Amino acid sequence: MKARRLSRAVAIALIALAIAAPAAAATYRVDDTGTYLSQPTTPMRWRQLVPGRAGDHTVEGRVNVALRLNLSPWLNRPARLYMGLAPTEGEQMVATWRTQGRLLPGSVRGGGRTLVFEGVVREPFLQESIVLDLMADGRTVERAQSLQFFFEIEVTP
Repeated sequence: MKARRLSRAVAIALIALAIAAPAAAATYRVDDTGTYLSQPTTPMRWRQLVPGRAGDHTVEGRVNVALRLNLSPWLNRPARLYMGLAPTEGEQMVATWRTQGRLLPGSVRGGGRTLVFEGVVREPFLQESIVLDLMADGRTVERAQSLQFFFEIEVTP
Protein backbone atom coordinates (compact mmCIF):
# COMPACT_ATOMS: atom_id res chain seq x y z
CA MET A 1 0.00 0.00 0.00
CA LYS A 2 2.79 2.42 0.93
CA ALA A 3 4.66 1.55 -2.30
CA ARG A 4 1.57 2.45 -4.35
CA ARG A 5 1.20 5.81 -2.63
CA LEU A 6 4.89 6.53 -3.12
CA SER A 7 4.82 5.63 -6.83
CA ARG A 8 1.65 7.67 -7.28
CA ALA A 9 3.29 10.65 -5.53
CA VAL A 10 6.37 10.31 -7.75
CA ALA A 11 4.17 10.14 -10.86
CA ILE A 12 2.26 13.27 -9.81
CA ALA A 13 5.53 15.10 -9.10
CA LEU A 14 6.89 14.17 -12.56
CA ILE A 15 3.71 15.37 -14.25
CA ALA A 16 3.88 18.65 -12.32
CA LEU A 17 7.49 19.13 -13.40
CA ALA A 18 6.63 18.45 -17.03
CA ILE A 19 3.81 21.00 -16.93
CA ALA A 20 5.95 23.63 -15.19
CA ALA A 21 8.97 23.19 -17.50
CA PRO A 22 9.07 25.90 -20.19
CA ALA A 23 8.78 24.74 -23.76
CA ALA A 24 11.95 24.91 -25.83
CA ALA A 25 12.18 27.98 -28.02
CA ALA A 26 12.20 27.50 -31.78
CA THR A 27 14.86 29.42 -33.74
CA TYR A 28 14.23 30.95 -37.18
CA ARG A 29 16.32 32.99 -39.61
CA VAL A 30 14.91 36.52 -40.04
CA ASP A 31 14.33 38.03 -43.50
CA ASP A 32 16.66 41.04 -43.70
CA THR A 33 16.49 41.64 -47.45
CA GLY A 34 15.38 45.23 -46.84
CA THR A 35 18.69 46.02 -45.10
CA TYR A 36 21.29 48.12 -46.90
CA LEU A 37 24.81 49.37 -46.25
CA SER A 38 25.99 52.94 -46.72
CA GLN A 39 28.88 51.62 -48.85
CA PRO A 40 29.38 48.27 -50.63
CA THR A 41 32.90 47.72 -49.24
CA THR A 42 34.46 48.79 -45.97
CA PRO A 43 38.10 49.85 -46.16
CA MET A 44 40.14 48.59 -43.21
CA ARG A 45 42.87 50.83 -41.81
CA TRP A 46 45.66 50.25 -39.34
CA ARG A 47 44.88 51.60 -35.88
CA GLN A 48 48.54 52.69 -35.59
CA LEU A 49 50.27 54.09 -38.66
CA VAL A 50 53.42 52.01 -38.09
CA PRO A 51 52.76 48.99 -35.91
CA GLY A 52 55.93 47.84 -34.18
CA ARG A 53 56.97 44.51 -32.80
CA ALA A 54 55.14 45.17 -29.53
CA GLY A 55 52.64 47.57 -31.08
CA ASP A 56 49.00 47.39 -31.94
CA HIS A 57 48.37 45.34 -35.12
CA THR A 58 44.64 46.04 -35.21
CA VAL A 59 42.95 47.01 -38.47
CA GLU A 60 39.54 48.61 -38.25
CA GLY A 61 36.73 49.89 -40.42
CA ARG A 62 33.31 51.47 -40.00
CA VAL A 63 30.07 51.25 -41.95
CA ASN A 64 26.56 52.61 -41.41
CA VAL A 65 23.78 50.06 -41.79
CA ALA A 66 20.06 50.68 -42.25
CA LEU A 67 18.37 47.54 -40.92
CA ARG A 68 14.94 46.44 -42.02
CA LEU A 69 13.95 43.13 -40.46
CA ASN A 70 10.71 41.38 -41.38
CA LEU A 71 9.28 40.18 -38.07
CA SER A 72 5.68 39.82 -39.29
CA PRO A 73 5.55 36.02 -38.76
CA TRP A 74 6.13 36.61 -35.02
CA LEU A 75 3.87 39.63 -34.49
CA ASN A 76 2.54 39.98 -30.89
CA ARG A 77 4.70 37.12 -29.63
CA PRO A 78 7.49 37.26 -27.04
CA ALA A 79 10.83 36.77 -28.75
CA ARG A 80 14.58 37.08 -28.52
CA LEU A 81 16.37 38.50 -31.55
CA TYR A 82 20.06 37.77 -32.16
CA MET A 83 22.60 39.26 -34.55
CA GLY A 84 25.18 36.79 -35.80
CA LEU A 85 28.34 36.79 -37.88
CA ALA A 86 29.23 33.73 -39.91
CA PRO A 87 32.74 32.32 -39.28
CA THR A 88 35.45 34.31 -41.01
CA GLU A 89 38.53 32.96 -42.75
CA GLY A 90 41.63 32.67 -40.59
CA GLU A 91 41.49 35.79 -38.45
CA GLN A 92 38.93 36.42 -35.78
CA MET A 93 36.84 39.37 -36.93
CA VAL A 94 35.03 41.33 -34.21
CA ALA A 95 32.06 43.55 -34.99
CA THR A 96 30.80 46.13 -32.48
CA TRP A 97 27.77 48.34 -33.01
CA ARG A 98 25.87 51.29 -31.63
CA THR A 99 22.17 51.75 -32.25
CA GLN A 100 19.45 54.39 -32.20
CA GLY A 101 17.78 52.57 -29.28
CA ARG A 102 15.41 50.03 -30.81
CA LEU A 103 18.09 47.34 -30.55
CA LEU A 104 20.69 46.71 -27.89
CA PRO A 105 24.27 47.75 -28.66
CA GLY A 106 26.83 44.96 -28.54
CA SER A 107 29.55 42.98 -30.23
CA VAL A 108 29.98 39.62 -31.92
CA ARG A 109 32.94 37.53 -33.10
CA GLY A 110 33.00 35.52 -36.31
CA GLY A 111 31.04 32.33 -35.72
CA GLY A 112 28.96 33.78 -32.86
CA ARG A 113 25.73 35.61 -32.16
CA THR A 114 24.60 38.23 -29.64
CA LEU A 115 21.21 39.18 -28.20
CA VAL A 116 19.97 42.50 -29.67
CA PHE A 117 16.28 42.48 -28.64
CA GLU A 118 14.11 40.75 -26.07
CA GLY A 119 10.41 41.43 -25.73
CA VAL A 120 7.11 41.25 -27.56
CA VAL A 121 7.25 41.86 -31.32
CA ARG A 122 4.90 44.85 -31.76
CA GLU A 123 5.50 45.81 -35.42
CA PRO A 124 5.82 43.72 -38.58
CA PHE A 125 9.09 45.43 -39.57
CA LEU A 126 11.87 46.49 -37.25
CA GLN A 127 13.84 49.39 -38.70
CA GLU A 128 17.01 50.65 -37.07
CA SER A 129 20.17 52.51 -38.04
CA ILE A 130 23.38 51.11 -36.62
CA VAL A 131 27.04 52.10 -36.83
CA LEU A 132 29.08 48.93 -37.28
CA ASP A 133 32.76 48.95 -36.29
CA LEU A 134 34.91 46.06 -37.55
CA MET A 135 38.23 45.02 -36.03
CA ALA A 136 40.75 42.25 -36.75
CA ASP A 137 44.43 41.48 -36.27
CA GLY A 138 46.06 42.93 -39.38
CA ARG A 139 48.83 40.32 -39.31
CA THR A 140 46.31 37.62 -40.18
CA VAL A 141 44.20 39.47 -42.75
CA GLU A 142 45.43 38.21 -46.10
CA ARG A 143 42.77 39.45 -48.51
CA ALA A 144 39.36 41.07 -48.77
CA GLN A 145 36.48 38.89 -47.72
CA SER A 146 32.73 39.05 -47.58
CA LEU A 147 31.27 39.23 -44.09
CA GLN A 148 27.94 37.51 -43.63
CA PHE A 149 25.81 38.96 -40.89
CA PHE A 150 22.43 37.40 -40.12
CA PHE A 151 19.57 37.68 -37.67
CA GLU A 152 17.87 34.85 -35.82
CA ILE A 153 14.74 34.97 -33.69
CA GLU A 154 13.77 32.59 -30.91
CA VAL A 155 10.10 32.27 -30.04
CA THR A 156 8.31 29.87 -27.74
CA PRO A 157 5.92 27.66 -29.70
